[in-house]
Amino acid sequence: MKIKSVFLTLCVLFSLFLTSLPQLAIGQTAASAPQSDEAAALAKIEKAINERREALGIPGAALAIVKDGKIIFAKGLGYKDLEKKIPATADTQFAIGSATKAFTALSILIAQDQGKLSLDDSPKKYLPYFQINDPETDKKIVIRDLLDHSSGLTRTDLAMLAGGLTRKELIEVAGLAKPTAKLHEKFQYQNIMFAAAGEIAATVEKSTWNNVIRSEIFKPLGMTNSTTTIAEMTRAKDYSFGYEYNFDTKATRRLPFREIAAPAPAGAINSSVRDMSKWLEFILNGGEAAGKRIVSEKGFEEWTKPQMPIGGKVSYGLGWFIEDWNGLKVLQHGGNIDGFNAMVAVMPEKKLGFVLLTNVSGSPLTDEAKNIIWSALLPGSVPQKPADTSATKSYPKVAADQLVGSWATAKGTLKTEIRKEGDKVTLNVPGQQPYPLVAKPDGSFSLSPLPESFSLSAKLDAAGKVSVISLVQPQGTVDLIPTTPVEKPTITVEELHKKVIAALGGEENLRKVRSRVVDADIDFVNQGVTGTARSYTEAPNKSATATSFSALGKVIGKAYEYFDGTKGDETTSFSPTEEWAGLKLDNAHISADFYSVLNWDKHFASIEILSKAKVGDREAYAVKFTPKKGTPFTIYYAADTFLPIKQDAFTVSSTSQQQLPYSEEYSDYRTIDGVVVPYSVTTHSLGMGKIVVTIKDIKQNAPIDPSVFTHHDVSLKAVKVRSRKAGNAH
Repeated sequence: MKIKSVFLTLCVLFSLFLTSLPQLAIGQTAASAPQSDEAAALAKIEKAINERREALGIPGAALAIVKDGKIIFAKGLGYKDLEKKIPATADTQFAIGSATKAFTALSILIAQDQGKLSLDDSPKKYLPYFQINDPETDKKIVIRDLLDHSSGLTRTDLAMLAGGLTRKELIEVAGLAKPTAKLHEKFQYQNIMFAAAGEIAATVEKSTWNNVIRSEIFKPLGMTNSTTTIAEMTRAKDYSFGYEYNFDTKATRRLPFREIAAPAPAGAINSSVRDMSKWLEFILNGGEAAGKRIVSEKGFEEWTKPQMPIGGKVSYGLGWFIEDWNGLKVLQHGGNIDGFNAMVAVMPEKKLGFVLLTNVSGSPLTDEAKNIIWSALLPGSVPQKPADTSATKSYPKVAADQLVGSWATAKGTLKTEIRKEGDKVTLNVPGQQPYPLVAKPDGSFSLSPLPESFSLSAKLDAAGKVSVISLVQPQGTVDLIPTTPVEKPTITVEELHKKVIAALGGEENLRKVRSRVVDADIDFVNQGVTGTARSYTEAPNKSATATSFSALGKVIGKAYEYFDGTKGDETTSFSPTEEWAGLKLDNAHISADFYSVLNWDKHFASIEILSKAKVGDREAYAVKFTPKKGTPFTIYYAADTFLPIKQDAFTVSSTSQQQLPYSEEYSDYRTIDGVVVPYSVTTHSLGMGKIVVTIKDIKQNAPIDPSVFTHHDVSLKAVKVRSRKAGNAH
């Protein structure tokens, strides 16, 4: 049953990259670069940014740096129009994505200064239709909670991505979503709560959010080259197209602009780095522009102080991430929207800030830029390498293989594993993608694709054995010690394989089935969205799935994916087609194998029974599958029935270097034509939350039209796909 990958891939869109290792201060005060060295520092920054831009396949970018009330750097890099080779400039408009959130939060604070609302008002006072699907939270939530991601809702982005709904409808859909936490329990990034906050600002001003931002912020700051819609941006004299870079094919393609009118307060602003420099100056001046106070001192303090803890020394204010860089407070916010990626960051104590705008989706460059720029302009903040290389700090030379095992902090607050993945050794932090260890000349290891400011090193005991590994990052170092090894079960892989085949109906019954058509209902529990799907699979290795998404009683989106045994792609009614390549294609070869349970020896370089583990209250064998090509995954087989009851895996995309973890749980097993099938699959992912797939009907050995396993364009009209006896697709 293959009906999940489209909506898991959607998690990559509008994603926010956060490294969530514990962040500890280094206790070191930064000094500014002498003015005579400033030109050299800026040249170093430009070179480093440009090199990474080219390495990451980013067509164009623009960077501005403000220091002590002056723009000390403002320049375009690369192309705003790759096809025509038209250079980007400091005046080129790019989409700034979620960096918009700080503007929306500021508009609320300005309204509070004017006595039109209070941060501690209920949203219902201004939006009577606002609700949270938890009685206690619904009663207690206030406007402040909309602005610091503490509502208890995970990202309810599916309806937003699908498009077609009004802002009011998006807020109503979020009100149907089941929260994944209580109010203030934990930080969970939330776009629609910012849309609600923006609508509140518009309501009290008796205007629109767009006009509020123009009149209350753009105008007094003199931001004359900033817009709130794509339509406005594309009428400007100087604007950039948006692009997508495929890390597998090395191809760059232009993306269509996405007009996000409904969720605009969460991410619709477009601007140039020269115009955004006025924004930086306003922040560094404590809320004043041209000698005039735009927001009260109290409001500015609320805007920029920690409101919601995230982890370590990182927290969220009102529209700002607040972090520590070598003892200095940093306010920052990234932005990621179709074809564009941004970073706005300021260091108030040093009167220093920058804005980096790029025209490719989901690039790590904007996050890396912080360390590049701070390190160059604040040279006293980082250890200087001695001229005598013999005195350069080095670490014990150990092979990466020696680090394989389970590690934890002394108090057990962070647990991680270092694993051997084929010919790579990777650091595996819960909830994050694996980071391959790459040996460095000094004996430490870099953690790809994190910047060089992140590394791992080992410490040896008196016997020469690795006793501690240290995770190093700009905010500090975390030491981890080995944990007690888990005793492995005595059952062999071969014995387990036989029991699994028997539990699923036996090889003879499994091979009698040559095709399968599955109809299912989908409940996106934490999205407020439902759906239907029809999945087609055919021996030896073909698959296709048509999915429909609904909210508020109407269809809001369609999706289709296929794999024909060699190639495949996925298309939605609201995003461009992604042709599968690299790991995505490798994984499709495995998941589309109709007899995959019989073919353990075909696809995998290794299969290892890791341990006995608990899945809920059930004992299970945890089995790690490492493909010859593809991403590793772990399946848990019930110790009593030998049926698979859970899988941990990663969803990948050729256009993002992120690997997003997800898990699936299988239940309600039933026998059909001698084959045992789970009629309920529950998926958990960081982006989508809980998704429950319930099978309504299965037809086996029904002939399927070959055209099913081909590319299909989709729209909100029905996707016309037919199996000869199974009826129309949903």
